[in-house]
Amino acid sequence: MNKKNIKDSQNFITSKRNIDKIMTNISLNEHDNIFEIGSGKGHFTLELAKRCNYVTAIEIDPKLCRITKNKLIEYENFQVINKDILQFKFPKNKSYKIYGNIPYNISTDIIRKIVFESTATESYLIVEYGFAKRLLNTNRSLALFLMTEVDISILSKIPREYFHPKPRVNSSLIVLKRHPSKISLKDRKQYENFVMKWVNKEYKKIFTKNQFNKSLKHAGIDDLNNISFEQFLSLFNSYKLFNR
Repeated sequence: MNKKNIKDSQNFITSKRNIDKIMTNISLNEHDNIFEIGSGKGHFTLELAKRCNYVTAIEIDPKLCRITKNKLIEYENFQVINKDILQFKFPKNKSYKIYGNIPYNISTDIIRKIVFESTATESYLIVEYGFAKRLLNTNRSLALFLMTEVDISILSKIPREYFHPKPRVNSSLIVLKRHPSKISLKDRKQYENFVMKWVNKEYKKIFTKNQFNKSLKHAGIDDLNNISFEQFLSLFNSYKLFNR
C-alpha cells in the first residue's frame, strides 16, 4: 500500500454538527489517553483533545500533520506522528483507547492490527457500512478471528452525505471492546485451521458424521447459516475433545 493510495481514499467529516453527533456515541473521559488513526484536518483531533487526557494522532500525510498542529495550536495535550498506521507500533501494557475514520481500502489490515497488535480497551472506528456488517457475520473467518479478542457492535449509521468527497456508500460507527481472549495461545493455530475449514464448509475434514451431529446438538445449532459466536466456540471445543 503506497502513500498515494491511502491519501486518495480519505474522506473527511468537517461539519461541527455532524462531528458532535458522532462524538455523543463515543465513551471518553478526561482520564483517557487515545490514539487517533488518521488526523485528517484535525477536526476530530480537536474534539478528542477537549475531552481526553492526551491524544496521539498518527497521520501518513505530512501536509495534514501540519494542518492538524495548526488547528490545535491552543492545546498542549496532543502530538501528531507522521507515520503509516500499518508501520506504527502501539505501546504494550498501557491503558488507552483508539479512534479512527479509517480508509475503506485498508480497513481489514487496520482492524487486525488494532485487535492483535494493540492493547486498546475500546476502539471506535468509522468504517464502510457493508464492512461493519461483515465483521458481525459468523460465516466469515475475519469475524471468527476478531471475536476471540473483542466484542463488536455497530453504534450508529453515518450517512455518506456527512463526508467530503462524498463516498458511494454509507458508513457506520463501530466499537470493539476488548475482553479476555477466548482462545489460549497454545490453541490458536488449531483454532485458525478449524475456522478456515469451517467457513469453507469442509465439515468432513474436521468431524466424522457422528461427531458432527453430536457437536451441533451440544451447541444447540439447528441452522448452520445462523450461529452465534458462543455456539461456534462450543463446536471448536467439541472438535478439541474429539482430537485429544
